[in-house]
Amino acid sequence: MTPRIAVLHQGFVPTYRAKFFEQLNARGSAEYVIFHGDPPTGSGWQAAPEPLRFPNVRVDNREIPLGRWRAIYQPVVQRILTDRFDAVVMGHEIKFLSNLLLALRARQRRLPVIFWGFGYHAKVGVGFTAKSSGLAFGVVSQVKDLLARQADGYLAYTEGGAENLRRIGMPDEKVWVVRNTIDVEAQIRLHEKYKQADPVALRRELGLKPDSVVLLYVGRLLPAKQVDLLIQAVRRINSMQLSRQPIEVLIIGDGPAAESLQARALNLPSVRFLGALYDQDQVARYMRVAAAMVIPGFVGLAVNHAFAQGLPVITRDHALHSPEIEYLRNGENGLIVPGDMEDFAHVLARFADTPEIQQQLAAGALRSREELHLDHMVERFDQAVTATVRRAQEAGLRRAA
Repeated sequence: MTPRIAVLHQGFVPTYRAKFFEQLNARGSAEYVIFHGDPPTGSGWQAAPEPLRFPNVRVDNREIPLGRWRAIYQPVVQRILTDRFDAVVMGHEIKFLSNLLLALRARQRRLPVIFWGFGYHAKVGVGFTAKSSGLAFGVVSQVKDLLARQADGYLAYTEGGAENLRRIGMPDEKVWVVRNTIDVEAQIRLHEKYKQADPVALRRELGLKPDSVVLLYVGRLLPAKQVDLLIQAVRRINSMQLSRQPIEVLIIGDGPAAESLQARALNLPSVRFLGALYDQDQVARYMRVAAAMVIPGFVGLAVNHAFAQGLPVITRDHALHSPEIEYLRNGENGLIVPGDMEDFAHVLARFADTPEIQQQLAAGALRSREELHLDHMVERFDQAVTATVRRAQEAGLRRAA
C-alpha cells in the first residue's frame, strides 16, 4: 500500500515550493498531502496561486500575537491523528504551536515525526528584523534541539545543518541532507531564452545606460536583508568616485522596508525600485543585463535563482545568513565581503571595474547550478521519508513480536 504522508511546512505554500510538491507527488513513492493556509501577516511572502496541482488541504491559520512575536496555530492535529497517515513531515519552527502539539501526540500514537528545516535555530530575530538576543536565541535553540533529538528523522536543508544535528546527538541514520533548492530547470530555460538577446537593445528597452555595470537585488524588502547598505555603498562609490564605471542598481521586491529604503535612495537616480515582479520572464530580462546579484544581509534561495541565471552573488560576512549561503564559494561563484561598509563599497567598485572578475565569477555560478537541480532534492526527500517510515514499521513489528 502506498504510504500517505502529511506535510506541514512554513504554514503555506510559497510560489517557489509549488513545483517541488508537484514533482514529489508525481515521482515519489508516497502520497504527500500538503496542509497550508495564508502566509503570515507582514511577512512579504507570496503564496502559490490556487488550485494547487498536488494533494492538499486548505487550513485556516490562526495568528496569536505574543508581544513582538507572532505564534501560529493550524487546526489540523486531530485530523492528521485520526486520518490514515503513515508519517508527518513538519517544519522545525516553534512558532507553529500546532506542530509542537502534533509532535507530542504523534509520538504517543507512534506516528513517525520527521522535521524539515535548517537543522539549527536561525540567528535572525522576530520577523527577520535583526539578530536574535542572546537569551532568546539560547532558549529557543535548546528547545528546538530537544525536539530534533526526539524525532524519527530530519530533512536538513544543507550539510551544515546535518553536521549540527549530529553534534547535538541525532544518530547519523536519522539525518538526511536534501539540498534545498527551487525550480532551477525553469530558470535555466529562461537563461537560455535570453542568452542570445542583444544586450544593447535590451538595456535600451529597460531604460538602462549602455555602459553601466548593473547590480541587482531580488527578494523581500526586510530589514535583515540590509538593502539599505547596498544603497549606502552606491552613494559612497559615487561621492568618492571609487569606480571608473557607472553603476546602476535595480531592486526587485516589496515588503515592510520598501518605504524607508525608497526614502534612503532619494537623489540617487542610479538606484531604481521595480516593485514585486512575479513574471519570471520579466525578471530574467533584468538578470540578463546584470553583472551580479547583491544582497548585503541574509542570503537564502536567491543564491539558487542567481546561479541558475549565471549571476554571481555578492554579500557580506555575518551570522544572519540562511543555510543556502553554503552554496556560495568565495572567489569562485561569488564574493563574501568581510569588514565594514567602507570595505563593502570598495569591493563593489573593484568588481564593477574588473570585467575579468565578473566573467570568472559568472562562469563559476553556471557551474554551481548543476548541483542544485530540483529533481535531486525530490529524490533525496522521498528516499528519506520512505526509509524513515519503513524503519518505524519494522520497529513496530519487533515490538508486536
